[in-house]
Amino acid sequence: MYDPTTPNHDQPVEGSRSDSYTAPDGGNLGSGADDNETGNGAAAKANDVFESLRVAIEDFAERASPAVRQFSARAAEVVATAADKAVPLAHKAGDATADASGKLAEKSRSWAAEVRESISNNGSTTTTDENEPPTTI
Repeated sequence: MYDPTTPNHDQPVEGSRSDSYTAPDGGNLGSGADDNETGNGAAAKANDVFESLRVAIEDFAERASPAVRQFSARAAEVVATAADKAVPLAHKAGDATADASGKLAEKSRSWAAEVRESISNNGSTTTTDENEPPTTI
């Protein structure tokens, strides 16, 4: 019976230990005359891969263009619908802001009048014109 999880120790994992095989670089990686040729081959292969990727991306972009346009048109329609629905709310918010601003101005004027009256009732000798801003202390 053969059990693949149990290794056979008669043969080393790295293969036969024959002396007839010698590495082109003498077993030293990265040191040899063939490095330049190997580097050029790797660079050429990398350039081929990048060129293939560029072509694939350009093809994808060209094919996706109509879908992207359709999606953009739909997004613009959704934004237009949302803007149409927001107009009445914006008008209501503007009206509420105008009413609140008017009420705030009225309360501020009455409060300023009360403060001036309380200052004059406390025996202050300084008088200020209502149009003149109060002096800082």
